[in-house]
Amino acid sequence: MRKPAYQVARDLVMKKLAIITLSLVLITFVAMGYSINAFAQESSIPNWIKTTARWWSQNQTSDSDFLMAIQYLIDHGMLHTQVQSSSGVLNMSDNQQNLKLLQKINDLQTRYDTLQSKYNLLLQQVRSITAQSSTSGENNASISAVAVTPVIESDGFFETTSYQGSILKITVEIRDGTGLVLVNTAIPTGVDFQSSAHTAVMVAQNVTGIDLSKKDVIFSVSSGNNQDLQAVDGGSAGGAMTVLLVSELLGKQINNQVLMTGTIQPDGTIGQIGEADVKADAAGQYGAKIFLVPQGQAVSSVQNCSEKNEGPVTYQTCTTEQKPLSPIMESKYGMRVIEINTIQDALKYFNSS
Repeated sequence: MRKPAYQVARDLVMKKLAIITLSLVLITFVAMGYSINAFAQESSIPNWIKTTARWWSQNQTSDSDFLMAIQYLIDHGMLHTQVQSSSGVLNMSDNQQNLKLLQKINDLQTRYDTLQSKYNLLLQQVRSITAQSSTSGENNASISAVAVTPVIESDGFFETTSYQGSILKITVEIRDGTGLVLVNTAIPTGVDFQSSAHTAVMVAQNVTGIDLSKKDVIFSVSSGNNQDLQAVDGGSAGGAMTVLLVSELLGKQINNQVLMTGTIQPDGTIGQIGEADVKADAAGQYGAKIFLVPQGQAVSSVQNCSEKNEGPVTYQTCTTEQKPLSPIMESKYGMRVIEINTIQDALKYFNSS
């Protein structure tokens, strides 16, 4: 399993910290506690060591090469301790080389301090991400929306399509950012979710007067059945997304006994949807007491069929009749179906107790 990006970054910083820390310890140890006895042991020091040390002081070779050379001298007993003077000045024969060595140590110390600061910042970010993950879905405002999924049935020769209602849970998170509008779903969905999210943000700004250009708005959509979510597109959830965002911006509580369906238009009106009666039935089963639908759609198509026999042949005649949806849902679930025209109409119901 691949590590999350923040863990990889943290490990990389810690490795660099370890390398720089080791370098500081070794070089400081050498500079402050050891010196090369240039007079007594000049001939015993290999030429490649001298070359490496010279190149390192001139920034022509890496710190690791220099450390390898120092380690070689330690391993072969070519370095010996020399007591520091009371003034704190190193007893080295070449003051210029001494200054260069100290400059190297200061450079390494600066690099270490920089990495330490970055590491501390990274730790804070990791803690923040962990805290957000542990409370995800608990503190973010949410609303339930109704959608439909197609159900295809086949008798082996003919296929028929019917629809069943689904309940979606939509949450919203507003954080500092650059005006991004994102939709997070467990399964990739159609473009209508993205389009509805952008329209919802635009309408919410108009309704509340709050500028979101320096905020990122993240809608998360989930369902008890991911297969339902895969088949659902987000047009009919646009009104609910707008209600959710407006309520969050204004600090209003959402009445969870109210559900709605309807698209959101740029002017704040609620647009038409399909299968209003199927969605109403799903809302009733969910336990809603009020179900809001677009203007003119609180009706149910009821089919009445009659049969007539003429000799051995039976003829069936069917007619479709539009009946008010609210009485049907009230008798089945005790839920009223109410038509609305604008997002302000919806907010009156959702923000009431």
